[in-house]
Amino acid sequence: MKSTVLDLLACPICHGYLNLDNESDPTLHHWTLTCPACEEIFPIKHGIPHFIKPGQLTGLNRRFARAYDWSAWAYRTFSTLAFVYIGMDEETGRREITDRLEPHGGTVLEVSIGPGVNLPYIINRSDVSNVFGLDISLGQLNHCQRYAMKKGWDVDLFLGNGEQLPFKDEAFDSVFHVGGINFFNDKKSAIDEMIRVAKSGTRILIADETERGARGYEKFGPGFRKLFDSKREVIFPPIDFVPKEMLEARVFDAWKGWFYCVEFRKP
Repeated sequence: MKSTVLDLLACPICHGYLNLDNESDPTLHHWTLTCPACEEIFPIKHGIPHFIKPGQLTGLNRRFARAYDWSAWAYRTFSTLAFVYIGMDEETGRREITDRLEPHGGTVLEVSIGPGVNLPYIINRSDVSNVFGLDISLGQLNHCQRYAMKKGWDVDLFLGNGEQLPFKDEAFDSVFHVGGINFFNDKKSAIDEMIRVAKSGTRILIADETERGARGYEKFGPGFRKLFDSKREVIFPPIDFVPKEMLEARVFDAWKGWFYCVEFRKP
């Protein structure tokens, strides 16, 4: 693991610093991250630090992690077809959100990176130095890793919960999330965490399906409805969870009204 990456990591539980240790023979690449403060141990498997264990997830987080694992092989194709359905070019749609990022030559964090569908629009930008991606689904991360390796892109990936980010305070110059927060267990904690790891002055973008988009999933994806024990809650952009001290807070429609985007700046 690069020292520049380790410098940005923190225990997702106590936010303490982490040590990088080899479990046995370092030539076998068996490494772990350990937290001296709370004595938690986080394994690194195939280059991806694991900050959660499947058995630790609960509620919607657990259900959707499993669903994303199962559907990882088809996610990229589904994404392309979804843009065709709404009558929009995928690059235009994704740039509608990613072009609003302001990395200023720094490091970008995508929370819920999935298989890396946004990477083509941020990885080679002249104002981006490094890209970090976190997801709750190992299946999605494995596809993202293979995709990045095939393209020759240097992307640092992490298995983790968006409600407990494994990064230090004010670690990133740009933070964004596209797809997923509607069905997080705790949307407020996820937003608070994105704010915590962003540097002062950072523009933060959070996008997900509108109610119209969710109904589209229910219509064309019968398994989507089964993820809820009872009728799901009506979707509203989580602008009310954005702290009042944030600057330039607003909500705008994206992807022809199938998505919303909550945008604000950390003071």
